[in-house]
Amino acid sequence: MATNGFVRPSSQFNDIRYQCLKSGKKFVDADFPPNDRSIYVNGRGRGQYGQIFWKRPGEIVRRPRYVVGDVARHDMDQGGLGDCWFIAAAAILCTSHRNMFERVVPLDQDFDRNYAGIFRFNFWWYGEWVEVIIDDYLPTDGRRLKFGKNREHVDEFWCALLEKAYAKLRGSYEGIDGGKIQDALVDFTGGIGEVIDLKHKNKIPRNLFHLLHKSIAMNSMVGASIARPSGATQSEIELTNGLYMGHAYSITGIREVPFGRKSAHLLRLRNPWGRGEWKGPWSDSSPEMRSLPPAVKRDLETGVQDDGEFWMTYGDVIDQFDEIELCHLQPDALTEEIAADEHTTPWNVTVYHDAWKRGITAGGCGNQPYQDLYWINPQFFIKLSLQDEDSRDGECTLIVSLTEKEKNNQSKIAIGFDIYKMRSPELRPLNGERASRNAMLLAERSGQYQFYREVTRRFEFSPGVYAIVPSTFKPNVEANFLLRLYTEKAAESGILDDVNPDPVVSPVTPSIPPVVTPTYNIITELFLQYSGRDKRLDYKELGYFIKTVSYKEFGEQLTFNEEACRSLITCMDRNRSGFIDAEETQKMWKEITAYREVFRQFDRNRSGAVDGSELEFMFSKLGFPIHKSIMQSILRRYGGRQSTLSLNDFVIVICKLVLMFGIFQDHRDKTRSGGPDEVAQFTLNEFLQYSMFC
Repeated sequence: MATNGFVRPSSQFNDIRYQCLKSGKKFVDADFPPNDRSIYVNGRGRGQYGQIFWKRPGEIVRRPRYVVGDVARHDMDQGGLGDCWFIAAAAILCTSHRNMFERVVPLDQDFDRNYAGIFRFNFWWYGEWVEVIIDDYLPTDGRRLKFGKNREHVDEFWCALLEKAYAKLRGSYEGIDGGKIQDALVDFTGGIGEVIDLKHKNKIPRNLFHLLHKSIAMNSMVGASIARPSGATQSEIELTNGLYMGHAYSITGIREVPFGRKSAHLLRLRNPWGRGEWKGPWSDSSPEMRSLPPAVKRDLETGVQDDGEFWMTYGDVIDQFDEIELCHLQPDALTEEIAADEHTTPWNVTVYHDAWKRGITAGGCGNQPYQDLYWINPQFFIKLSLQDEDSRDGECTLIVSLTEKEKNNQSKIAIGFDIYKMRSPELRPLNGERASRNAMLLAERSGQYQFYREVTRRFEFSPGVYAIVPSTFKPNVEANFLLRLYTEKAAESGILDDVNPDPVVSPVTPSIPPVVTPTYNIITELFLQYSGRDKRLDYKELGYFIKTVSYKEFGEQLTFNEEACRSLITCMDRNRSGFIDAEETQKMWKEITAYREVFRQFDRNRSGAVDGSELEFMFSKLGFPIHKSIMQSILRRYGGRQSTLSLNDFVIVICKLVLMFGIFQDHRDKTRSGGPDEVAQFTLNEFLQYSMFC
């Protein structure tokens, strides 16, 4: 990426174009081919857009052009695809700073010089800028473009190509049929999406017009939409006032104009169809608009033609629309010219990529009967210590933005987050017991769980350490997410699981709860019965030994598979001979009884399996608390589709952990030279040897 709006093409783009020019063949994108695979999601809905013919621009018009004149908000009109939200967002992008537009839509490409049927666009995709390369085959009805286009200049194609690149990013054209303006704006800029709900009129901020005015002055991008009524069969429904339900509009201007003895607060909106306008007060030919002085009319750029652009009062927007959608720009989305603007604030931004995983970190919102799962959700902290410059009450601003990484452009998961003020930050990561000892206060919530891709809220907090717990509404729902934290002042932040100050009783020998163990004579008798002439047990003999001794002690046979028996031997085999002697067998049986007892305590329904949250408590019970990333690896390795472990699996895991802790501690003690405690050195051969032995 380069500054000043110009974005250099990737080496991949240059290589493809060079090969095409060299061979004299135009580029055909195998990843997004000119056929139905690029139109529909998994073949569903096939035929809903009618018959489609793929053509290059030169087959549609005699002399295609990339951009005609200057880029303007009127360039893009919605076609037969339900992507008004995307078209509206693109129109807003056209009104932004030129460098922002050129970052997304590079203007160093056309249909003349070095034309090879290949184009590129750039989008901010969940934390990074990505280049999307496409060919220029476009869907048509045989003569005209089927989807996004410029109706006035039919020879201009940047808008149709941008739409195709976004469809490729989202998986298909059908994948962008329906969505939200702020999602596209975030993908254009890397900014923060925010939704203001207008459905509940009594909850609308009183200073909303001022906030909109300030946001637009700060280069934020704004749109508005009207919800489609539930049960409606039409995608968009026309109202008598000229607006459409189930439709999104760009907000491209804001003015306060004198009107009589008062002022009128006006917003300029644009219908992405390029036609269809508001018919109420302050519409193009309304009495209010006709009464304005010519100079004010020129400033408002009014006209009587049906071009889809119109003015409305702020009050009418509040009455008629259901949502206002904003995208606030973050620092790395700003060009140098905009960043130098004295009105902008250099926010500090921290970004985390994480996931909710079934049985591991997908704890849900804490509603009964799953309240115990809540604390397995990912946990983050931020330490606010420096108050904002303009704060009168010594408070610190924190903006939290949680984004679900959608699949197929579908937000089917309700997401949200809680923020707690921690009184004892050293007690972490949080669980039900540590949370109460922390004397935590629920500082704020994101609000009602939303089926939005992004949930964002701004807070004013007193200095302190705060825990942020993002979650899905229901437990055991899997999704990847992006968490962004914005502060006006620098602030320390991190993952609560990264540091676990609770002491490990012993990293080599777990803390064994008191259990009734068999007498030495029984173990000796059975050991002699099953061991070989060398008076040692191998893994097969150990399996028979465990079956018999467990039946005598518990009245039930423990059947450990071969892998579990191998793990038990490697854990107890002090000289690494591959066998265990009588003393090691006695120690092993004592620990098995402890493991079994702990397992039974948490397997309350006697299903023979425990999940991730139960497993975490089991390890703590044994004096063996481990990092969540390790827990995640355990459940992915042994948990299967249900992310649960059997007693066999639990024994294998605990044995491997005990052994690896011991190996690590030995090497840490041998190689320590003033370095950190969590570092030990291994040669490649040592690493491979220990890996195979474990």
